[in-house]
Amino acid sequence: MVSKNPKLTIQNLCKKFGDLTILNGIDFKVFPKEVIVIIGPSGSGKSTLLRCLNGLETINGGSVYIDEEKIEYTQRNALQKARQRIGMVFQSFNLFPHLTVMENLLLAPVKVQGQDKKDVKKRAMKWLEVVQIAEKADSLPSELSGGQQQRVAIARSLVMNPEVILFDEVTSALDPERVRDVLGVMKDLASQGTTMVIVTHEMGFARDVGDRLVFMDGGVIVEEGEPKKMLDQPTEERTKQFLQTAQ
Repeated sequence: MVSKNPKLTIQNLCKKFGDLTILNGIDFKVFPKEVIVIIGPSGSGKSTLLRCLNGLETINGGSVYIDEEKIEYTQRNALQKARQRIGMVFQSFNLFPHLTVMENLLLAPVKVQGQDKKDVKKRAMKWLEVVQIAEKADSLPSELSGGQQQRVAIARSLVMNPEVILFDEVTSALDPERVRDVLGVMKDLASQGTTMVIVTHEMGFARDVGDRLVFMDGGVIVEEGEPKKMLDQPTEERTKQFLQTAQ
């Protein structure tokens, strides 16, 4: 790691839906260039955690800091600023079907942020090349496979120059061949030092690419550690039970 100072700090994060507690006191830090992989059963709070970090869900308690600056999610300007610094890629691609690939990438930085279109287009093409889909810049989403659309969604997040990217089960809707394509792109990003927090069921990816593995269940972090060691020799009984079915 190049820095001892965390890029993201999550302190005692809590989230409820009515009387149901989804996140119950989450604490962890993400350091620059670190790849955090979060695993756990359905309903454990993994995706809700990412949505809270990106401000898509309101939090009921706790704090989130980027660098040492507390994110004030209830303030609109602060929330918009946080979303520029914390990108997110979803399971569903969420591309605008009537816009070309390039138009999808230009929309937020040009229309929302008012950046220079020429500069953004140059940056967008660079990221389309990184995710190996530059030849589809003028295509509509309907003309792309699922794996290609997901790579466009990754490029769309990257073109905003985020400091951290959150990935929420981005391969779960893809067939095995497309999964390999998308995971390959994410591995390349990791090798380039991109700071990432990834929710996934892909244990091989977690083993090969993750710097730290986090196992969640029941809205809490049950165990975390170095991926290879944790996958082969988990400490907590609940982690052992989960991994017996997941690997």
